[in-house]
Amino acid sequence: MRKKAIILVAGMGTRLKPLTLNNHKCLTKVNDKPILHNALECLKMVGVSEALLVVGYLADKIRDDIGDEFHGLKIRYAENDDYAATNTSCSLNIGLKNISEYDSLFVLEGDVFFSPGLLKRIDDCKAANVTLLEKYQPNLDGSFVKIDDNGYVTDWIHKSMRESDFTIEDKFKTINIHKFDREFVAHTLKMYVQKFCDIENGKAPLESAMQGIVRDFPQTVYGLGSAGMKWFEIDDAADLKIAEEIFGKEPE
Repeated sequence: MRKKAIILVAGMGTRLKPLTLNNHKCLTKVNDKPILHNALECLKMVGVSEALLVVGYLADKIRDDIGDEFHGLKIRYAENDDYAATNTSCSLNIGLKNISEYDSLFVLEGDVFFSPGLLKRIDDCKAANVTLLEKYQPNLDGSFVKIDDNGYVTDWIHKSMRESDFTIEDKFKTINIHKFDREFVAHTLKMYVQKFCDIENGKAPLESAMQGIVRDFPQTVYGLGSAGMKWFEIDDAADLKIAEEIFGKEPE
């Protein structure tokens, strides 16, 4: 089983200023470990052989820190030169055009700190296409999904796409860690990511493409709960503080 990964680390991390003025958000430390280091270590543990980093803002900082190999994991890079004006759909579009020869593809956003057990959980899942989720909690915000009685995602809602009558308490927060099989990437994901990049000139979030997929193809992406394993998405200084409290001890 050939496993590879794409990690989206092109963004500017403006909400985490001043920490991101001279260093990239993905290199922000949670209890002395950079977010990106943690992700790469976890990918290596589940047998990923290569990680493609889609870089943009302060790309040289990431290259200098990570290099072409990280603890035996091959590292490659792809550039989102228009990172200041585009979103995650554009970065993933670039990533998908620059990676090949895999059976399973992990897609991660580079601002999530998580335990190794969480990645093992998604790797062990038998579903061909799966995304990690957390049941609504008051300290969680951002993108949420709806799931059906069989656990499949039926809608994928970015925070900016919420309707006025949107209820959040019955939804599941996306952890922004996904695993897709080769056929799904080749025949569905690439097409939808490209479509939404074209529609909105790269400004659409990845959630727009995923919403289109799960609405058009029911029971395609399975929503896997975190089973209480540690993780946190870090957007601002308050999030960083919460993450440091959650990971006060070594992650599982």
